[in-house]
Amino acid sequence: MERDADVIVVGAGFTGLAAAQALVDRGLSVIVLEARAEVGGRVRSFETSDGTRRDAGGQFVCDDMPEVMALVRAARLETVESRWKGAATTVSATPSRRASYRDNPLYARMEAADPTDPALAGLSIADWLDGQDVPAAAKRDFLSMVHGLWCLPADVIPFWYLVDSDRRNTAEMSELQYFLRDSAASLADAMAARLRSHVILSAPVSRIRRREEHVVVETVERQLTARHVLVAVPPVRARDIVQEPPLPVPLARALGCWRSGAVIKILLRYGERFWSPSVSSGVSWEDVGGLYAFDVSLDASHAAFVVFVGGPLALDWRARGRAFIEQTVRARMGELLGADAPEPVEFILHDWTDDRWSGGGYSDVIVDFAAHDAEALLRQGAGRVAFASSELSPSFPTYIEGAIVAGRLAAGQIADALANEDVATAASVERAR
Repeated sequence: MERDADVIVVGAGFTGLAAAQALVDRGLSVIVLEARAEVGGRVRSFETSDGTRRDAGGQFVCDDMPEVMALVRAARLETVESRWKGAATTVSATPSRRASYRDNPLYARMEAADPTDPALAGLSIADWLDGQDVPAAAKRDFLSMVHGLWCLPADVIPFWYLVDSDRRNTAEMSELQYFLRDSAASLADAMAARLRSHVILSAPVSRIRRREEHVVVETVERQLTARHVLVAVPPVRARDIVQEPPLPVPLARALGCWRSGAVIKILLRYGERFWSPSVSSGVSWEDVGGLYAFDVSLDASHAAFVVFVGGPLALDWRARGRAFIEQTVRARMGELLGADAPEPVEFILHDWTDDRWSGGGYSDVIVDFAAHDAEALLRQGAGRVAFASSELSPSFPTYIEGAIVAGRLAAGQIADALANEDVATAASVERAR
């Protein structure tokens, strides 16, 4: 039968864009369907009043991320070195200081743990913390890291999942080493530009119908047919797509064991950088977990801080309303920067907690304590439908690097499968002669 493409890729985030390019490079015809009116997925940008493009979503990269850095160089995008040194300044509500990463024994214990250890079965991160004999400040520090990075309460995340994901982050330097001067979204734009007419925007996929020799993908406005489909969106969003026939029970269960985190990201733009280098090195607050501030100034005349609110704190603040969030953040930053500090020129808030297409945070997290095989089942897919996302990457899961790696790996498997199918078909035709 006549098909619209060899492969349809659902989602034009970094996973989908990387996969599509890899498939095109293998000589396959590809269509990318993106629900939003823009590419990038959980990487998005906005323009400030001075015409500067800024990040609303994921933005940081580092030299230990080879795939994304190679793309940055190929696109000739300028990087800005981050001043983040790991929350070097801690705003403390008590006389005690928060334990630093190097001094906190919990990080070493996490890194030494084995995610397959039966003793960890059924333990949440909160359970594991309760059993650790360390100072309360060390536990607060670790818990804040969980809320800031994983954006969910520590009592719903399996400890084995935290250990397994951390092992796949192999950076020897800070993952926050650089951000792109023109925003991370500019890299997604550059990748999409190479694909040109392959990408269709504002085309959310509602249904995928699997057949023996092809797959039918439905959107509101069109129905497309391909030999294979790659669902390149986060697991929580992937399970919103109706599958016909229903996915095998183990695979459906693997899709159902994820939950999206809660994230609020705020940019405060100033007329100039007036704060001390110690503040530029990063700020965290001891009385609340999951609240961080980053110096993201492009240069002295384009000064800015980004405030990141993650996990239970984001949900609590969101329930209190935008006015409360702005008042609280302004007050905390004012106390940090001093009584003589000027008010920010702009205060721009991006609430990801109910984002329709991302699921609410920068990544999805496994919350089923028995779902050790969830990622493997998703990578296997079902027939002519495959799944890929940053969460499933063997390296740097939840980062842009991980998204690119996951997309390319899935694309390679699909291309190999289609090549083998073509060989088998040619052999069958030859035998029939």
